[in-house]
Amino acid sequence: MKSIIILLAVFCLVSCKNEKNNSKLKTIESSVENIESTTDNTYNPRASLDWTGVYEGFLPCEDCDGIETSIQIDDNLDYVLSQHYLGRAEAEENNLNETGKFEWNKQGNTISLGERQKLYFKVSQNYLLQVFKDESKVMGDSAMKYRLTKINDL
Repeated sequence: MKSIIILLAVFCLVSCKNEKNNSKLKTIESSVENIESTTDNTYNPRASLDWTGVYEGFLPCEDCDGIETSIQIDDNLDYVLSQHYLGRAEAEENNLNETGKFEWNKQGNTISLGERQKLYFKVSQNYLLQVFKDESKVMGDSAMKYRLTKINDL
């Protein structure tokens, strides 16, 4: 009988000690999650770069000589998009002038804009890189063809 009581006492002590360790572990895990979420939300192009301005360049086109593109983005999330399709015969369909509101993705590194056709751009220091909807980008020698360079700040 004494040995059962001693075993129960040891078991209770070990259980209490494990519970204290578990609560300490949960506190540490919670702190790490808070740091990670704070880091993710504050260190991104939206929060850390001067991204407002006018970006220009020529984007590739399958059925024309290229798309002369200009995008102005403002800190109030307004954009002005101008595109001119080079080498097409139809004059009116060669131009696109559009204004609206653009959106940031959850990570704060990619914007989407466009009423007629959704366009996605990864925001970097002094340039925009056109990416696909899933935010993957063109790789290799062709990648530089999808870049719009910042020409001035707003």
